[in-house]
Amino acid sequence: MIARRRLLQVGRGAPEPITLISAPAGYGKTTLLRQWASSSSPVVRLDPAEIIDQWQLWQQVGEALSRSVVTVIIDDVHLLERDRGTILLRDALRRAGGKRRLVIATRSDPILALHEARMAGKVLEIRADQLAFDEDETRLFLAANHIAVSAEQAYALWVHTEGWPAGLRLSTTPLISGAHSEEAFSTLLQGDSAVGSYLMGQALAYTADDLREFLLQTSVSEFLDAELADELTGRSDSALLLERAHIQPGFLHRLADRRWPYRYHPMFRALLLAELMRTAPDEVRRLSALAADWFSRHGEHVRAAPLAVQGQSWEVLADSVLAGSCVALATGDWGWVRSTFAQLPDSNLEASPSLRLASILVKRGAGARTEAIGSAASIIDDPPLDGTKLQTAVLKFVEAWLLAERGETDEALQILEVHPGRDSAPASTAAVTGLRSAWHQLQAASLFADGAPNAVQAVLNESRDPSTESYANAQLGDLEIRAWAAVVAGDLRSAQHYVNRAAAIIERESARGAIDHAGTTWFARQWVEMETHDHAPMQFDHAAERHSRSAFPQPISQSLETITDARLRLIRDHDSRGCALMLDDLISANPHIPQWSTIGSLWAITRIDAYLAAGEFSNALDMALNSSTANSSTDFSDGSRNQSYLWAWAMQRAALDPRAGMLGMNPELLISSLPLESALLTGRSEALRVRVLLGAASLAFRAEMLDRALHYLRLALQSTEAHGWRRPYIEIAAAITPVLEAERRRITSHGEQVIELLTYLRRQPMYGGQLPDPLSVRELEILQYLPTPLDQRELCSALFISRNTLKTHLRSTYRKLGVQTRREAVLRAESLGIL
Repeated sequence: MIARRRLLQVGRGAPEPITLISAPAGYGKTTLLRQWASSSSPVVRLDPAEIIDQWQLWQQVGEALSRSVVTVIIDDVHLLERDRGTILLRDALRRAGGKRRLVIATRSDPILALHEARMAGKVLEIRADQLAFDEDETRLFLAANHIAVSAEQAYALWVHTEGWPAGLRLSTTPLISGAHSEEAFSTLLQGDSAVGSYLMGQALAYTADDLREFLLQTSVSEFLDAELADELTGRSDSALLLERAHIQPGFLHRLADRRWPYRYHPMFRALLLAELMRTAPDEVRRLSALAADWFSRHGEHVRAAPLAVQGQSWEVLADSVLAGSCVALATGDWGWVRSTFAQLPDSNLEASPSLRLASILVKRGAGARTEAIGSAASIIDDPPLDGTKLQTAVLKFVEAWLLAERGETDEALQILEVHPGRDSAPASTAAVTGLRSAWHQLQAASLFADGAPNAVQAVLNESRDPSTESYANAQLGDLEIRAWAAVVAGDLRSAQHYVNRAAAIIERESARGAIDHAGTTWFARQWVEMETHDHAPMQFDHAAERHSRSAFPQPISQSLETITDARLRLIRDHDSRGCALMLDDLISANPHIPQWSTIGSLWAITRIDAYLAAGEFSNALDMALNSSTANSSTDFSDGSRNQSYLWAWAMQRAALDPRAGMLGMNPELLISSLPLESALLTGRSEALRVRVLLGAASLAFRAEMLDRALHYLRLALQSTEAHGWRRPYIEIAAAITPVLEAERRRITSHGEQVIELLTYLRRQPMYGGQLPDPLSVRELEILQYLPTPLDQRELCSALFISRNTLKTHLRSTYRKLGVQTRREAVLRAESLGIL
């Protein structure tokens, strides 16, 4: 016997004069009453099973309650005659109070008799969920009975019995006798003759024939409502019978505010089902098929699948697999779909349209792109006739996905304009919700490639659904697309926000071992870092990122990765030739890039930057004018404002570089028609706007138009304050530094920001513009002292270095600057903007 202190304490310390213990058979009601009786005094314990004459029973109850101090315990109240017992029990309940306590135990509530006492707040109620063993008590029970099982097996027993003490005792009888094998353990979870005998002899002993038949027929389904029960039994009064079953025998739990308001105790249901299988096996298959079809029609594919297997309803199972695949599009968890696939006969795999479509989605989710494309092309060439609404919607999605994977995003968008769920299957089902989430992400990814950032945000906002927002996979796909849309727009603050959110989700899911999707988010983060030079430590691995699934079709994701890597090579490694080769190889391998406005713009900006870094100004200007590049003929006209800004930026960079021979350019010539005053305009990259503003400021300063120069600079500083730009300043550091110095000498709201930028620029090894061999950090530090009157001995003392070390650094600095003396070094550094 397990002494459960939590229940003993409830009985001893209860302030209510009446205690009701109501639970089905085998929950230890009588055992608990005996434990209470042994710890309380005086106690009168009565049982209708032992006192046949009920008048005598109630006479003893009345005599006991006439005492001033007493605890009266009445067990098995459900055995009393309803009509007579209700009146007499109500009288007894009225007499309870003060130190006269009344405890009644029953398998079904005496509702009418208890009503008055309940309304008065005089009743403490203890039910099956409190009487059931918790997980710790289950382990204690197993240990007390010397049953050696693993922690996992103990948990499985607890779940199977839901802490039902009698069920736990009878289920473990084989283990007590020494049968501890895995097979023996598995067998006891399926049922045992001792348990079945107890169930039929006790749990259903006082159940009417019509209710018993109802329980057997509905036991094929764990979850029930009145409509499903009517379908299974052919009755029209199932609502009444469900409530009767809930009251007695009580193994049917009522679930408040749930889609399915009733649920069988799993062990009780297993035993009922075993009895039905023994007496009418064909009926089990028929009822299981009915229930499977019912759940399938109501969008409950997970509940439908095992019933379909049990009822050999393969068509329903195929539809459930397709529905589960649609859900997995949002969750990224394909385990259930794969395991259910394995239960299907091989003959059904090719014959069923649902399974063919599900197979494509599974391959896509597993990263088997080539196989998925082949299967998708096959089913689109020979589509199924008269498919279900879900099959039709999935077929459209597969067709759009195939077009996007081939780079034909325009054609894909034509299909994706009509969203699933608007005119098709019930929008509340999990399958349609999952399909809609993937649909919107594919549409947003295609819109991104085609250069419609505002439409991207609108589509993703429309796809938000409380049921999918909890899925990390769906969230990461959404954030990946949003991050890149913000990067392209030059909205670095938003891009950083999306990337940080994605990193937090990835860190959380990686700790659980559940991450399946990070996509190109790492590369979006790299792009932000290149613009801001904010190299914060990453929370996910670059190498692993390349193999994770992206929300973008593969041609788009690979293009984003390659362009980012090429730009990183240009900026970090100063390798303009390597950058150019990567970009030219990319466009040769993917001819769709010129048709994708967004990807084409990123490609062109990076390619022009490589030309400028290599001093190939004519090629850069040709590219900006959308003419032929050195390696391929491409047309990047996208009808957006970016075109004019791209041209202005390239011209300004050429004009600011002495190697191009364009030093006399009019600073107003290129920008007079550009709307530079407004930030984040649709169709224009803020990154280009800031670069054009800084170029205009530098050219105006060179033309001695100081007010214009500072006006353009302040517009750029406003954007810098919001987004943290650094790279645009580094690109023309020698030209923009005098403008920043002029602004520093004025009293403005940008004072601290200007000082921070100047300090930052002077710390950069690449500072000084187009030096073939950049100055090191130590050489820059020494260079700052050269305009001072300190001699070499004093310089050594200030820098804490030896005379020989100083001479070595000076020789290297003079060589890089192309000068011979200290004075020439100062003048050269000033002309480059280093000093």
